[in-house]
Amino acid sequence: MGSTPSKKIEETLETSSTFQAAVDASYEECMILSQHMFPGLPAWQLLNAVQRIYEKLTAEEEEKDEDAVLMYKEKWLPQPPGQIDVDRAIRKEKLFTGDKRFISQDEFRLFATTLFRDMGLTTACYRLAVYVPVSSISVLCAHLIVKKLPLVGPAYRAGGPLMPGLLLGSIVGVVVSQLRFT
Repeated sequence: MGSTPSKKIEETLETSSTFQAAVDASYEECMILSQHMFPGLPAWQLLNAVQRIYEKLTAEEEEKDEDAVLMYKEKWLPQPPGQIDVDRAIRKEKLFTGDKRFISQDEFRLFATTLFRDMGLTTACYRLAVYVPVSSISVLCAHLIVKKLPLVGPAYRAGGPLMPGLLLGSIVGVVVSQLRFT
């Protein structure tokens, strides 16, 4: 069996030199902004840091086809991360437990990977939740309309109850095939 979409995304993000360079540059910029007063990034600086990563993941049109992370960003990350996304990733990774107030660069890499992976998966789930019902309704409408057409209707009705299922199956197949993550 293949790996799950979340594992594929995580592997792509972890092995991408573009993403890792953006994470490192963002971390260093935030440390410079705080004048290295802290041993790592505080929680209040994480939103700014991940928005910097999002901004750094840009390239020319011809370069986008070569880098999987840039294609991932273009297709699955329509907007920069918000505070809700950051808070969700902090809770998921349990970054600030106990007396811990700052995260190191390695922890920030893990945090950024988790955040961008989860944002893409959330977008994919949303698209599935919208596209499949909308396409099902469109198949049903097409079925009802075609059945009533004078020339096509009798031939269509001869196909019996098979036609809507075939159409729905092909539409769902197209929608799911568009959900490739890499």
